[in-house]
Amino acid sequence: MPLWIATHLHSLPLDATRPHWSLDMAFAVLDQMRVLALTPAAAQAGIQAGMRRAGAAAIAPDVPLLARDPVAEEQLLQEAALALLQYTPEIAVAEPDTLLLKVDASLTYFGGPRRLQRRIAETLRGMNLHARLGMAPTAQGAWLLARQPRARGPRRALRIATLTRQLDALPCALLPPAAARLEWLHSIGCRTLGALRRLPRAGLQRRCGPELMQAMDTAYGAVPECHLWITPPARFQQRLELPDYIEHAEAILSWAQRLIEPLCGWLTARRLAVQHITLSIEHERGRHARPPTALLIRLAQPAWQAHHLLNLLRERLGRLPLEAPAIALCLQVDETVEQPEASTSLFPEPGGSLADHARLLDLLSARLGRERVLQPRPVADHRPEVANRWGPAQEADAPATASRQKRVSAKSARGTPVPPGRSIIGAGGVSRASNHPLGHIDTWAALPTASQPRFDLMDRPFWLLEPALALQVRHHRPVYAGQTLRLVRGPERIESGWWDAALTLRDYFVAEDEAGARYWIYRERDTENARWFLHGRYG
Repeated sequence: MPLWIATHLHSLPLDATRPHWSLDMAFAVLDQMRVLALTPAAAQAGIQAGMRRAGAAAIAPDVPLLARDPVAEEQLLQEAALALLQYTPEIAVAEPDTLLLKVDASLTYFGGPRRLQRRIAETLRGMNLHARLGMAPTAQGAWLLARQPRARGPRRALRIATLTRQLDALPCALLPPAAARLEWLHSIGCRTLGALRRLPRAGLQRRCGPELMQAMDTAYGAVPECHLWITPPARFQQRLELPDYIEHAEAILSWAQRLIEPLCGWLTARRLAVQHITLSIEHERGRHARPPTALLIRLAQPAWQAHHLLNLLRERLGRLPLEAPAIALCLQVDETVEQPEASTSLFPEPGGSLADHARLLDLLSARLGRERVLQPRPVADHRPEVANRWGPAQEADAPATASRQKRVSAKSARGTPVPPGRSIIGAGGVSRASNHPLGHIDTWAALPTASQPRFDLMDRPFWLLEPALALQVRHHRPVYAGQTLRLVRGPERIESGWWDAALTLRDYFVAEDEAGARYWIYRERDTENARWFLHGRYG
């Protein structure tokens, strides 16, 4: 059975004229010199809807009377429609201030109708929009439930029988085609939709026209409905004029949410994600003009969730000093990627999913700064002290470099033992294994046989010393902490760095002390007085 949610923006003229208004603020909006909408505080002052401007000014001279802004209302309605695309791709605009959402296909994903209704209400509340929501199996029925000003029960019906019972109790004045005949209907004692439905259809259609019967049958589900779904734009760029000067960056967050929520709805509808977004904070123009402040937010992985982007924006704005008051905000997305596929693994990751790890990196980078959140990045070089470097966890080219370096990291950063006299040429230079003057050393240099294990990759120590520690030599053997080390594996020859000043010519070994602790040591080569160095320790 289909299910619809109607979002009635009952205070759209007020929200567009003076955003962030509260119930204790008194003002009214005029359309053609008559009061179109007013706040509860203005109603307590004596102003009523439909009152002329002169009468309203005479009754409450202290209440501001503002002109209606249809352009701002249309923009706000489109922003709300884009934001609600996070929950369903089937959204229609019901003039002049209502959005119809077909949500029966989204119920399982969002945890049922009640949770979905709460999520939609929270999204609209985050955009500082005042709305009433109605849920019903028909779009017209949900529209009528949402438009009732004072509901005695929940504005929700999940079955046709429940919807019929709730609609019968509604005043017939809510049905637009009945407004022209309202006085006649009241004169015959017909004040509710239930009483209207019990009237003879033929006579009612002759007197009121077919539009009234069509609207009533559509609401009760007797005839099918047809709607035109909204289409998200090809590119996203939103600009928001602030009603007043904002001097503190933290206060920008509540206004930026009006841009973030439509962005996430647009991304969800087009199955896209962003890796970085730019929020431009515009300042005063004219003689005291200043260039906009560009706030770039980078993400470790592509994202399209509103709560994640808002958390990052909150952290960045909390550390941003505003050099001049802000007068406008502009959110621009220059590059998008396809949304990553959902995980198909049966069991969850033991330490959290990759998305959780990426969100943690984003939050730490926003809170501490990109230069303080680092991660190891392999470099195509055989020299151990160069092959692994620390870089920002959110480098702009991290995905590209990771894919390029994946092929060379195993051989260049770790090294591979090869037979004597043979070499592996890579981006970093030459890694060669050869016989050592110490004849007892097991080099594992022969080709693998059935009785001999094969070491495709030589292991590396967990802890690398920087710089390497010079060792003493006793009877031509390296000594560390007073103990003579026994060579158990090697040598692994590394020749690299011929293109810079750090030419490296070394023979690496795995050594053990008397307690069985293992060390990674090397001996200088091609020098008159070759020295031994400790370069790493195994865990």
